[in-house]
Amino acid sequence: MAGDEHGVLLACVISGTLFTVLGSGSFSILWAVNWRPWRIYSWIFARKWPDILQGPHLRLLCGILNLSAWMVVISPIVVLISWGWWLIVILGRDIIGLAVIMAGTALLLAFYSIMLWWRTQWQSSRAVAILLLLAVFLLCAYELCAVYVTASSSASERYSPSGFFFGVSAIALAINMLFICRMVFNGKPCNFLILMLVSSLT
Repeated sequence: MAGDEHGVLLACVISGTLFTVLGSGSFSILWAVNWRPWRIYSWIFARKWPDILQGPHLRLLCGILNLSAWMVVISPIVVLISWGWWLIVILGRDIIGLAVIMAGTALLLAFYSIMLWWRTQWQSSRAVAILLLLAVFLLCAYELCAVYVTASSSASERYSPSGFFFGVSAIALAINMLFICRMVFNGKPCNFLILMLVSSLT
């Protein structure tokens, strides 16, 4: 038992530190390109480069920097996946690791979509819709996994009654309410954010 606690603490410290550092880098890059990662290459190319780097060398350099920036942008999701699998191996409880992987990734995607939505002055866009749909899909998939795991024959020995399911259901409902809130409070982002917060708490 003590070994498991030490392993969980080690996993949380290492993964949490990596997530904080890489998440900050991802946030900085996305903020610089107004939360439009598909513009990273053009943003890099538009910087003032020395004359010696102009031409094919600049394209090669921008390509390398673009690839590196994309790796930093998606690194928080990779950390969440690794963190979840690590917890599954240590604890032997799939539902906790899946919560980190699926619910954590869903909330991260929802955060990215809300930031993109805010930077576009609350205008509907395909990118925002895709990110929100992916977030809701992951949360719904986690709900199904939670039901399957907690309904197994050994669930009573390993898990308490599934509070995970109801908690994640509330989160999924809150994210699903985003577009409805926006339509109701058209042109009033402050009221929209207040209602979104209230819906997430209820």
